[in-house]
Amino acid sequence: MPRHSYVPHAGRLRTTGIVALFGLLLGAGCSSDSTTGSGNQNPHFSPKNAEIVVGDTIRWVALTGDHSVTSGTGSSDANVGNLFDQNLPQGATFTHVFNSVGVFDYFCRPHESFGMTGTVTVANPTTKTVSVTASGFSFSPANLTISVGDAVKWTISGVHTVTSGASSSTPGAGDMFDEALTDGQTFTFVFTSAGVFPYFCRVHEGNGMKGTITVVTPAAKTVEVDALI
Repeated sequence: MPRHSYVPHAGRLRTTGIVALFGLLLGAGCSSDSTTGSGNQNPHFSPKNAEIVVGDTIRWVALTGDHSVTSGTGSSDANVGNLFDQNLPQGATFTHVFNSVGVFDYFCRPHESFGMTGTVTVANPTTKTVSVTASGFSFSPANLTISVGDAVKWTISGVHTVTSGASSSTPGAGDMFDEALTDGQTFTFVFTSAGVFPYFCRVHEGNGMKGTITVVTPAAKTVEVDALI
């Protein structure tokens, strides 16, 4: 009897190939990231290190993934969460005002093993010294606007006083400062509170020699930090 070789039906070959291709596509689709998941993740805060001044605010935003914002260097820190410990699900925000100088570490609890940490460095606001000259019958400039913590330095030409108050007849005149100065001398005063502070020269009060210092509190700012996967 003649020997016959078996030839698979063409339709069976086609079906087998489709099943194999579907299996490959399904396998490829199963490699997705999760909160605890794959090595393709890169959980991080952006910027990782923020710099602000006292009174400023940090606003954390969970742009992608679920996070926490927890003070401390990590879960083993003895003071972990003492300053703040806020869950931050995707889309949520959290704000904190920093009222003291220092470097503040924080981390994300769900992604601590990924090294998701950050720092906030808080400094005192920078201050400046503004110069005023006293010459003839006037202060120049006569009217200044400065920020809390700034200083004014008067430089004298001739003989004058730098006396707080609107006039010598005003109650409390000279209580804040009352300096008698001669040619070449200087006087510096730091203003530590907001307000409008008039002053005058006793020697030339009759000539209208006076000025004002307006002291304002600098506007605080908010810095945004994004939490990402």
